[in-house]
Amino acid sequence: MIRRWVRTMALALLMSVSAHAGEAEWKALHDQVMPQLMSGALQRAEQLARDALAEAEKTFGPRHRNTEATLANLALALRLQQRFEEAEKIYRRALPLREASLGATHPNTALMMINLADVLQSQKKFAEAEKLQRQALPIFEKAHGEDPKTATALNNLGANLQLQGRHKEAEPLLRRALAMKEITLGPYHQSVVSTLNNLAEVCASQGRAEEAKAYKARAAAIQQGGAAGKVQKP
Repeated sequence: MIRRWVRTMALALLMSVSAHAGEAEWKALHDQVMPQLMSGALQRAEQLARDALAEAEKTFGPRHRNTEATLANLALALRLQQRFEEAEKIYRRALPLREASLGATHPNTALMMINLADVLQSQKKFAEAEKLQRQALPIFEKAHGEDPKTATALNNLGANLQLQGRHKEAEPLLRRALAMKEITLGPYHQSVVSTLNNLAEVCASQGRAEEAKAYKARAAAIQQGGAAGKVQKP
């Protein structure tokens, strides 16, 4: 009886040590991914994320929060390499895990919806991307209010509608995104450029060529930087 208890306790201790070692190995790999992405070493980041994922699945299981976080990093690495189809598959696996962990209306869940929508939009899957963007936008509005994150969500939805040829629907979203970015980031921030260019396309598609030209000129001036960005708004 005593020997059996000793064997059981020894096995439990071994499993505990193994799990702790696995967690440390996962963390060591996981913590390197974002710095590599930030430095532009995308392939290195991808490999680290894949190694971290294998360790997470072995140590924590396929549905654990740490596994989901690793999937999100891997999807981002693929997305930044413009490997959208591969990124989509990873995001589709990660999203239900995040919903289960944080809830369907959590801002971080909405962020993953927007990221998945981005890779769908890049593959011209506009309708599905729009559905996710519309689902995420009110979550951002409630959580962040007048914020660059909300402005980005507005811009992305507006750009999607513009690509679908729904210019009248896109315009108010893009105008709201532009105003929000100008207030929260400043009128000469580089993030303003994408919204200006989207607005220019919307205006041009509705026959307002001069207005479109003015938006394009302002976007170009901001990209050049410095005082050149301080041009008259259309």
